[in-house]
Amino acid sequence: MTDFSSDSASIPTSDTWTTQQVTRLFFLAITTYFLAQLALRLILGGALETDEAEMLLMTPGLRWGYGPQLPLYNWLQTVLFSVFGETLFALSLLKNLLLWSTYALLFVGLRAFVPARVAALTALSLFLIPDIAWEAERATTHSNMLLATISASIAAFLWALKTGHLRHWALFGLALGLGGIAKYNFWAIPVGLVLASLSIEHARRSLLSKRALIAPVIAAIVVAGPYVWMFKNPDLALSSVGKMDLSEAAHSLIPEGVPLYFQGIAALLILPALVAVILWIASRKRSASVDTRWPAILFLRAGAILAVIGLATVWLAEVGHITPRWLLPIVLPVVIGLFLRLSPRLSRRAALGYLITLCLFAVLVFVGLTFDRYKDGARRDLDFEPLAQFIEEMNLPEDTLIVADFYIGGNLAHIRPDWSIRPDLPANAKSEQTKQILLLSRTAGKGSHMSKLASQVRWPFADHVDYGEEHQITLPFLHGERTLPVRLLYGTSQ
Repeated sequence: MTDFSSDSASIPTSDTWTTQQVTRLFFLAITTYFLAQLALRLILGGALETDEAEMLLMTPGLRWGYGPQLPLYNWLQTVLFSVFGETLFALSLLKNLLLWSTYALLFVGLRAFVPARVAALTALSLFLIPDIAWEAERATTHSNMLLATISASIAAFLWALKTGHLRHWALFGLALGLGGIAKYNFWAIPVGLVLASLSIEHARRSLLSKRALIAPVIAAIVVAGPYVWMFKNPDLALSSVGKMDLSEAAHSLIPEGVPLYFQGIAALLILPALVAVILWIASRKRSASVDTRWPAILFLRAGAILAVIGLATVWLAEVGHITPRWLLPIVLPVVIGLFLRLSPRLSRRAALGYLITLCLFAVLVFVGLTFDRYKDGARRDLDFEPLAQFIEEMNLPEDTLIVADFYIGGNLAHIRPDWSIRPDLPANAKSEQTKQILLLSRTAGKGSHMSKLASQVRWPFADHVDYGEEHQITLPFLHGERTLPVRLLYGTSQ
C-alpha cells in the first residue's frame, strides 16, 4: 500500500455536514437532474438530433465495428433497444445514464484522496464546461461515452495509486479498455495521467510497481476485437478522418487548426475559469481545510502535458479543422485540478454561492433546450412524415435500398422502422444484393453528386444502374417559416 503523506480522505473539515450527508446529497442532486433531463427530452419530443438518428442506423445487432465511431456506445444502445425498443426513451436513457456516471465515478475516484465535500464540489465543476452541460445533453452520443470512461479511468487510477491493490490496477485496465473502444481521443487521458504521475515521486513508485502491469494487459484484451475489425475494414473505420481537414502539403507556417485549437480550449475553459476566479477572490484570505496539493498538481500537470502534445499534433499534422469537444480530454484534467485546489478554501458562503450558480446554470440549460426545440430551423422541429409519404407514393419495390445521411436516414428509420436504410458512409452498402436504390440528399441544386452516392457506399451495382428523373420535396419545420429541400434519385440495375 502506498503511503501518501498528503492523503486527506479521512481528514475532517470544519463543515458540520458529515461524509454520509454530503454523499447522499450529491447523488440525490445528480440523479434528480438527469431524471429531469430525461423527462424533458420525452416531453419535448420532435425529430431526432443527428447523433440520435445515427444510432437507429448504426445498431444492427452486436458487431465488432459499425463505422468511423468505436463500438462501445453502439453495444449499449443495442442492449437498451432490445429492452425498450427503438424509442426516444431508449436513446435518451443511455445518454443521461452516461452523464450521470461521469459525475458519480469522478466523485468516487476523488474520494480516494479528498473529503466528500471537496470531491462533490470538484466533480460538479464539470457542469461549467459548456460541451458537457449543454452539447452533451442536446446532441452528442459517443462523446458522452468518452466522458463516462474518462471518469471511470480516473477513479480506478486514483484508487490504484492509493492502495496499490491488484484489483484496482485491474479495474484501471478494464476502464482503459472500455475507453479505448469508446472514442479515439480517450487515449489522451492515460497518457496524461501516466506522464504526470511519473513526475511525482510517491505516485511514480506506485505506478512503476509490477502490479500495475496488469492494466495494459487487460486493456489490450478488451480492445483487441474492435481494433482487429478496424484493421480489416479501414474504409469504414477511417471514413471520418476528413473531418480534421488534414493537409497533404505545407501551406503556411501556422496551420489553420492552430488558432482553432486555442479557440477551442478557450471556449471550454472560459466559464470554469471565470467562476474559479470569483471563488478565489471570495476565499483568498482563507486557508485550505485539507491539503489537496498533490492530486491537484497531478491533474494540472496532466492537462498541461496534454495541451502541449495536442498543440504539437495539430501543428505537425497541419490539421485544418477542430471541434471543441475533441479537446475535452485536455480540458477535463485542468478543470478538475483547478477546483481540487480551490474547493478546500471555500467558506460555507462561497460554497453556497457556487452551488446556487450551478443551479441557475442548470435552469438556463433547461430553458435553452426548450427554446432549441422550438426555434425556427431547429433539427428536432423538422417534420419527416411528408418525406415518408412521398416515398410511399413512388410505389418502389419493397426491397429498395435507401441511402441517406444520418439525420435524414435515422429519422426515416424512426417513423418507418421496416424500411431498408443505409447511411452514406464509404463502403457501407457493399454487401447489399438488391438491385433497386433510392438516394436522398440535402445538397442543394442538381448534378452528378446524387449518382456518386451509390459508388461512395460501394453498392455492388453502382456501375450498371439506370437512374430516373430526380425529384425534390420541401420538408416543413413545425414552428417556423424555414423549409428543408430534400432531393431523391431512384435507380435500378438490370
